[in-house]
Amino acid sequence: MKGFIDELVKTKFLKNLQIDCLDVYPRILDSEIALRPALFLDFDTSYHNNPVPMRVSHAAFEDFKDLYKDISEIISKQLVVVAGMNNIIKRGDHNKFLPDIGKVGEKDNTPRNLQAFADVPFGNKSALIDDVWFDALDGGADNQLRNAIAHHKTEYDEVTQVVTYYPKREGMRQEKAETISFLDFMHQLLITYREMHRLHQLIKCLFNYLYLAPPLKKAS
Repeated sequence: MKGFIDELVKTKFLKNLQIDCLDVYPRILDSEIALRPALFLDFDTSYHNNPVPMRVSHAAFEDFKDLYKDISEIISKQLVVVAGMNNIIKRGDHNKFLPDIGKVGEKDNTPRNLQAFADVPFGNKSALIDDVWFDALDGGADNQLRNAIAHHKTEYDEVTQVVTYYPKREGMRQEKAETISFLDFMHQLLITYREMHRLHQLIKCLFNYLYLAPPLKKAS
């Protein structure tokens, strides 16, 4: 555990991740009005059985897509901490991943250490954490939607409030489209934020461990 914390601190990964999380909270508060209808979907089970487009507010998809992308990228970084903790629990070393967990055919993409895992694309990270103790929330960060936003492969119809995005690599073509209503997008943004917030509690626990655990305090 000490080696794990030492690496997180020396690389400034833990501090930078804490700052990234804290930067999100005021942006969420600024989005509170547009998020209100999405919050009500938690209690409206009938909507999920028969979803209908409805106007959320005067706000537009462009006002919130970067927030969704940024929170998703923070979660991708938080998974590094989750993986390190999982490796300690399972194998007693934050750098030891389950052997061959990343093997596909003759190619083995199993990370050699946590540093290599940090460079793994977001969409592939969860598959490299064996029997993880952390349960992700249903309907949270969608890597395909995040990639489409990051690569400017989205379109938004302000009249119908429907987002069209192209998650696949198609070269110059954009034919295989996916759609999501603005209301559903905001609900997904809300769930993704909750995921980030849950994992932020782990980050704060690691800071508590850093400053309160006697061996680490003495070493510093």
